Amino acid sequence: MASRSKTLNPDGGQLSFRFMPEISSLRRALGCIFRCRAFGTLTLLGVSLLGLVLIDLLSPDLPALLHQALILLAAVSLFFSFYWIWTDLLKPVIDIEEWSQQMRSGHLDYKMKVARHGELSRLTSDLNDLGTMMYHLARDTEEQLQVHTAHTEQKTQSLSILYDVAASINISSSLEDLLKRFLKTLTDVIEADAGAVRLVNEQGDLELVASIGFDDELIELEKLLPAESCVCGQVDQCDELVYQDSMLPCGQTVHHPFFGHDLGLIVVPLQYQGSTLGVYNLFVRKDIFDSKNNSDYRELFTSIGRHLGMAIAKARLDEESTKLSIMQERNRLSYELHDSLAQTLTSIRFQVRVLDEILHQDDEATLWQQLERIENTVDEANTELRSLIAHFQAPIRKQALIPAVQEIVKRFRTESDIHIFFQHTIDQPLNLSDKYHLEVIRIITEALNNIRKHSEANVARIMIRKRSDGKRLQILIEDDGIGLRHSAEEARPGEQIGLNSMRERASRLKADFTLESDPGEGTRIILEFDLEQARNNEPSVKIETSFNLT
Repeated sequence: MASRSKTLNPDGGQLSFRFMPEISSLRRALGCIFRCRAFGTLTLLGVSLLGLVLIDLLSPDLPALLHQALILLAAVSLFFSFYWIWTDLLKPVIDIEEWSQQMRSGHLDYKMKVARHGELSRLTSDLNDLGTMMYHLARDTEEQLQVHTAHTEQKTQSLSILYDVAASINISSSLEDLLKRFLKTLTDVIEADAGAVRLVNEQGDLELVASIGFDDELIELEKLLPAESCVCGQVDQCDELVYQDSMLPCGQTVHHPFFGHDLGLIVVPLQYQGSTLGVYNLFVRKDIFDSKNNSDYRELFTSIGRHLGMAIAKARLDEESTKLSIMQERNRLSYELHDSLAQTLTSIRFQVRVLDEILHQDDEATLWQQLERIENTVDEANTELRSLIAHFQAPIRKQALIPAVQEIVKRFRTESDIHIFFQHTIDQPLNLSDKYHLEVIRIITEALNNIRKHSEANVARIMIRKRSDGKRLQILIEDDGIGLRHSAEEARPGEQIGLNSMRERASRLKADFTLESDPGEGTRIILEFDLEQARNNEPSVKIETSFNLT
């Protein structure tokens, strides 16, 4: 009998009765009994038992035919009872157990035979559906895993390519070496038959600067191409890879066959700061390109083109910087030659003319005096030449500023009769960066050379001190000589080259350079610069490479 529970009604206080869900379970059980043919099985078992009881109790009184009929009925009833128990209960349970073992073994496509009767037939069908769902889910998961694995492998390969390109940029000794390393890396990766790099020259033509897989005749024919003559010249209108599936147009342009008809041409622009510097080409089979023609590879090739464009721009900038440095060094050398050897040679030339006149006068005493003067001047020229060679050949020995200036003053005292005083208020070693140390020492040396050669001074002084705020350093160089006869505006070409050299050196340091001089009043030079900036080394140039691996 179903149990009942009492519940208070909140408003009336009366009891309401609610039957528990055993009734619905009983209905389900009864329905299961009918679907499983359990009622029929139990009936057959009952008939069999009843037949056996009757046979046992009434066997002496029963006719032989009826006795045999009862035995046959009991046997048939038992047979069908056990058959239905086997087909409706035992066989489905065994099939379910076998299904579970197959699932655990990984055979997700295994199916059970669904019985036509019984509650377990519905369960068997549901389990088959569940197995189908698990099979499709496992297959989809495996496919996604394969796709993800392939994507990861491709990204890893892309990262490796970028690493090789970046390494080539850092270790290459020249632009030609860089481009050859780059082409070797890419042709190996994409299995290309050949590769080339073309840069836009000053005339706007595409010039072949590096290639791999080209024969000598093809290199000569491809050496220079008008930018608008082929697909290579059209990439400046786009920012990514362009593919041409046939080499016939290229062969018609240069009148030379390009490898084979099964090859296509990959063209990627070399860009830097929005400008197209050139292109790089890869000659690859169509089937290989089709297998790699996806967004990842296009992004990779475009990214490599931009990084290589940056490296090419940097190489060109370094080349221009080297040329500029050479020109600046030549100017410095001309300044040094003018202020030292050129003037001494001019003096020798004048003295040789005087010697020629003395020879015609046949004055032996004056002749020997003039020869002695020429010999002294030649010795001075030799000394200046050796000093100049040492000045440019050997780098300045890096040491703190004050000891370096003390050595310069010491050498000045041995080479000149001018009294010189050196004063400073620096109590700690003053170490400047290489650039500042070199330029400051050159300016002090040049100023002392001018004092020794041109000032006719008796006394010179060097003063180094920090300003009151401690952030700027001031260097003062002065003498009591004859001063400058002409200002910078009044000086003739070739004059005051040494002063111009000092001004240029100061401008490279972004330092303040002041020159004070009046005829007969001596000369004063003041050099002042930021001390913190002078102590910092210049940062090295770095090339960043990046590629989106998401």
